[in-house]
Parts: sequence; structure tokens; C-alpha cells
Amino acid sequence: MGSSISLSTELTYVRLRGLMPYFSQASKQYGISLILLLAIASRESRMGLALSADGTGDQGNGIGIMQIDRRYHPGFTGRHSPLDHQANIDYGAEYLAKLLRQFNGNTTRAVAAYNAGPNKVRTAIYAGLPPDSVTTGGDYSRDIRQRKQQIGQLLGLSKATSLSVYVLPIAFITLATYNHLTQKNNEH
Repeated sequence: MGSSISLSTELTYVRLRGLMPYFSQASKQYGISLILLLAIASRESRMGLALSADGTGDQGNGIGIMQIDRRYHPGFTGRHSPLDHQANIDYGAEYLAKLLRQFNGNTTRAVAAYNAGPNKVRTAIYAGLPPDSVTTGGDYSRDIRQRKQQIGQLLGLSKATSLSVYVLPIAFITLATYNHLTQKNNEH
């Protein structure tokens, strides 16, 4: 799972690249939580930071920030560039909305299916196994839940804002002020 600093860096990247409106638009259009979409993008591609120069990951099988798999979504991946972030985010949100409908709104199952596919998740459930048992690392939905909580805190969208969200900026300001004052004193 990503640290708060890593997630903060990812969110900064998304903002600087102008991608946040694409996430917001897809969130509204498909009725998917904004922080859930961001959490999936974080796990899949570090919100784009882990992509190769051509916009791919997963040995070239995953395309774009939401890592849409060429092997299972050839219609989309054959028509869109891995660098078309808007289309990629939109498709990822649309696919997640479809999975949520298939799993009757069960986020854990739908998120696990985003990673492993709906058939593998159903097979695991029928065998009495948790949905994550068939996901990459065996922790996909749990990791997404944790990332979602941290992203919510970083964006100020969570009721429980942790102290760490405030400590880092305060420490930075204190250090910058100290360096500035020390430098002024050394000039005299």
C-alpha cells in the first residue's frame, strides 16, 4: 500500500497534468466515488507515475492510468492510445460501474473483479474463498480500501482526518522558516 507521502505525490501529479477533471467527470457520470477511482488509479499505475513512456504497464498488457488490459478489453484498447487519459479514466469508471451492478453494489467484490475479472471472483466466492484470494498480491480490494481512506484524508474528503496530514506541511513550513532566518542571520 502507498504511503501518505507517495499518495500525496501521485495526487500532485494528477493535478499538475490536469487529470483531476477527468476523474471528477467520470465519477459523476457513472456514480462512482471520486476517491475510489483515484485509489484504483493509484494501485494500478501510481496515478500514471509508474507507466512507461508509451503509457503502458504490466509488460505492455495494461494501458493507461487505469491499466485497462489489452487481453480482456481489446475493443477499447485497440481504439484508444494508452496516453488518452480521459478515455482511459472514463472506460475504467464505466467498467467499475458495470462490475458494481454485477455484484449488486458489493464494492469489495467489484473492486476485486476489476483486478482479477468477474469470473475468477465468482469462482472464489462459490468456493467459499474471499474475493481477494484471486487478486494480484491477494490484497487488491483491501489495499484499495486503505488507499481510498488515505486519499480521502489528503483531499479533505474524509471525516477522520489524521494528524499526519497536518504534520508534514507544518514541518516543511517550520524548516523553511528556520532556514530563512538562519540565512538572514548569517548574512549580518
